[in-house]
Amino acid sequence: MAVVKFIELSAQSPQSYEDAIRQAVETASATLRNIQSVWVKEFEAVVENDRISQFRVNVKLSFLIEGSGAGAG
Repeated sequence: MAVVKFIELSAQSPQSYEDAIRQAVETASATLRNIQSVWVKEFEAVVENDRISQFRVNVKLSFLIEGSGAGAG
């Protein structure tokens, strides 16, 4: 039986929402293994001087708990 854990993260980028999502996954992958999916829960933008200065996302990541995959235990 596989067991998947979910965590929520927030990330931002001055370039785009897509880049903010990418940064969330890349940063999480530095300490997590077996990331399975990313779900974007919220989009937000910071406006300064009538222009968007930051793109923010709140995401939910899922990752497989080690030892819980097919054939484990």
